[in-house]
Amino acid sequence: MAKDGTIGTKGRSVRCARCENVWYVDGVDPDAMALEDNQTVLITEEPDPQPELPFVPKTAAPATVGAHTLLRDKADAEKLAKRRRSIRLIWAVPILILTLAAVVAVLKRQVIVEAFPRSATIYQALGMQVTANGLDVRGLTSERLVVDGQPMLRVTGEVVNLTSQAIAAPLIQLRLENRSGEPLADWFVELGTVPAGQSVAIETDYPAPPIDAVGLSYRFSPDE
Repeated sequence: MAKDGTIGTKGRSVRCARCENVWYVDGVDPDAMALEDNQTVLITEEPDPQPELPFVPKTAAPATVGAHTLLRDKADAEKLAKRRRSIRLIWAVPILILTLAAVVAVLKRQVIVEAFPRSATIYQALGMQVTANGLDVRGLTSERLVVDGQPMLRVTGEVVNLTSQAIAAPLIQLRLENRSGEPLADWFVELGTVPAGQSVAIETDYPAPPIDAVGLSYRFSPDE
């Protein structure tokens, strides 16, 4: 549709907005235009507005895992599991060896001490009963008695042979001590031979023990 006054009285060429055809339109009398202000001179067809579509954001398509990727991941997992088993085996072997060595060292401690006397201090530090000469004094106790009107200190206990061979026991030196650990009296006890894996009883009396004697200690005599 042409706007008013675009043609004029002399006429003019017009062009179709859709097909772009051109033709000439005669001029219009101004008085007639005044009477027919709604006269259609040029009809143009405007395209229908496209409806505005809602905005839909694009989403990434889910990744697909190929068969070769799954096979590779499976192979990697098997390699990792195999490596872990190998590491555990590497650690298990020395641990097993050390454990067996410790068991043997405990069960055969007396044999080891006989071969290496200095190892006795190690076993004793660990709280294991072992002696350098294969003999161990156990259950040593003392009791004050009166025999025939005389005070007497009776000491009892036993000496155990920890080895698999008979041992000629050296003399045992017994000592009475005061509260400060000072020696008050010493005497010796002869045991003879102690059979393999067996024990020999200790029973000895000390007449007229010191009044302030409160401690009792022992040791195997180094002179025998």
